[in-house]
Amino acid sequence: MNIEEQKARGQEGKPVNPSPQPSPTRGERVNSRVDFSLPLITGLPRSLRSLAMTNVAFTLAEVLITLGIIGIVAAMTLPALITKYQKQVTVTKLKKVYSALSQSVELSKVEYGDIRDWDWTLNTKDFFEKYLSKKLSVVKYCAPHESGCWNSDGKLYYLYGSGNDPSIPNLPRIVLSDGTFVAITKQDNSHIHFMIDLNGQKSPNRYGKDCFAMTMTTGAFNDESHRISQAGLYFFGSGLSQEELSTIKYGYTRNKRGNACGQKIMMDGWQIKDDYPW
Repeated sequence: MNIEEQKARGQEGKPVNPSPQPSPTRGERVNSRVDFSLPLITGLPRSLRSLAMTNVAFTLAEVLITLGIIGIVAAMTLPALITKYQKQVTVTKLKKVYSALSQSVELSKVEYGDIRDWDWTLNTKDFFEKYLSKKLSVVKYCAPHESGCWNSDGKLYYLYGSGNDPSIPNLPRIVLSDGTFVAITKQDNSHIHFMIDLNGQKSPNRYGKDCFAMTMTTGAFNDESHRISQAGLYFFGSGLSQEELSTIKYGYTRNKRGNACGQKIMMDGWQIKDDYPW
């Protein structure tokens, strides 16, 4: 073998360096990741393998059926949730007004003595401003027949039917900063009634729904609708039993006027229970 052949053979025997390849881009590196799904799929029984490799999708009919079921469930549960919320709002507002009036009474007792010693000869407006407004944020006072301090038709409806308390337009009334209306009547120089509309101009303007009655007395007070042993602020119907509250003319059941609904709520632990005529 001559020198030329040896050189040629040597050249052939040497490993040939491959051409340099460009580094893969970031996207290529991501796409080159190992797909672990194939071993998992191939490990499945043949009967399930084709199902696993098929794209899963919902048909229009299935989507519509699902939406229909959701709508039915919402229609069944939404009214109950709304009612529960409305009850909670009513109780919260009622408790707030009752607490503010009660605190005003107690503060005035400290300043002016027992309720029986207050100046009951004052007119209703002056009496209220002096003794009962200490914890109430009053934004407007309306004289009898003056508009703006009760709903537009001037009515306070009974719990049942279309009957209403005709005295409201004839009474002094106030508007609180949260929109609550309060009508005040001095029955005599021994007790006062308050008719309270928790949501102002909004309906239904009905006892037991958004309207409630309270009484303040100078001492013991007993009649068909009260059994009060000492001076203070009470809900209409205070002192009566649950059975009595359900049977008197001003009681809380659906066929009554509803003046005593606030007393029912307080007796039930500031709750509107299932037996309440909501």
